[in-house]
Amino acid sequence: MGTSLLSSARFALVLVLLAAAGLLLYELVGVIEVLALALLIALILAPAVDLLVYLRFPRILALLVVLAGVMLSLGLLGYIVVPIITDQGGDFLARVPGVVRGIEGYVRGLGEQYPALQGSGGGGVASLDLTEAVQQVIQRAGELYSLTTRGAGLLLQAVGAVVMALYMVSNPRPLVNGVLALFPLERRGRVEEVLKLIRERVSGWILGQIAAMLLIFVLTWIGLAALDVEYAFTFAVLTGALEIVPFFGPILAALPPTLAAFADSPTKALLVVVIYVAIHQIEAHIVSPMVMARSVQLHPVVVILAVLAMGDLLGLAGVILAVPTAAVLTVLLDELYVKPLGATPSPRAAELPEQEDQREEASPAPRS
Repeated sequence: MGTSLLSSARFALVLVLLAAAGLLLYELVGVIEVLALALLIALILAPAVDLLVYLRFPRILALLVVLAGVMLSLGLLGYIVVPIITDQGGDFLARVPGVVRGIEGYVRGLGEQYPALQGSGGGGVASLDLTEAVQQVIQRAGELYSLTTRGAGLLLQAVGAVVMALYMVSNPRPLVNGVLALFPLERRGRVEEVLKLIRERVSGWILGQIAAMLLIFVLTWIGLAALDVEYAFTFAVLTGALEIVPFFGPILAALPPTLAAFADSPTKALLVVVIYVAIHQIEAHIVSPMVMARSVQLHPVVVILAVLAMGDLLGLAGVILAVPTAAVLTVLLDELYVKPLGATPSPRAAELPEQEDQREEASPAPRS
């Protein structure tokens, strides 16, 4: 009786502690967001710094060299790319209302030519008010941007994340030792293995994601330029940037070039859609398996759930951090829960030894 009561009290205490930890994490969402971003930046810089350290550079000097290279690359990229995107993007946004009116006229023309499209009560495709719909989308997008960026707080978070990342890369060992100190001596080797595996998974995702964004950018630029779509470069940059948003990014990226192509002809707009579908198929069957399966080893369903959950919790930053967060949780679940239970062989694997034994019994014994 006393033992049962003690077990119930312990279980209740664990539940209370878990609830308190959940509330604390909810209150510290902003801090966790900055920490996650700092870890990502550190993991991006760490391979290059480690390479220079392997070449016998002092670690601080290696970090300064890598940081100077990153700043120079970003400066050149901004000097070359940002003016083009600004000019083309501003011109496209100025033309959007006219393009939308043209689409409305085209849809009304279809409604007059094919009355069945109007439906009952004068509704249907022909009565679609695209101007109002676009205005609503822009308004909602503005509200979402205001909600997820939180104005000047985003800049403060970015600066804090960069500073934290530089400290992490410059001297990571004390941080690792601090984590290991939370565990008994006999468990620290195993914990360090898990930390190493997490780093490999997230670093693999980062490198794979950068490669995927560059590949999608190039394919989109080539496809849109071949169709002579205006602002092809800007749309390609947008598509490559939205590649960081799994599954939903390519769909959002296809809308602006389709509108721009529709200004020339509906046929060109349809061809743009075909190109984006083809690029999405390449992304789904080549890029995603390379990035998701080989580096982070996540099923697409897990990725979608992670994007929805993290997006609801942290907004835009949560969408970006969804895949690495899911990768970390998967590693922890696999290493700390699944593997200690013992690996269970598949039914097919269990049949193979038996089949081999049967073959050995069926084979004649060698003659002496």
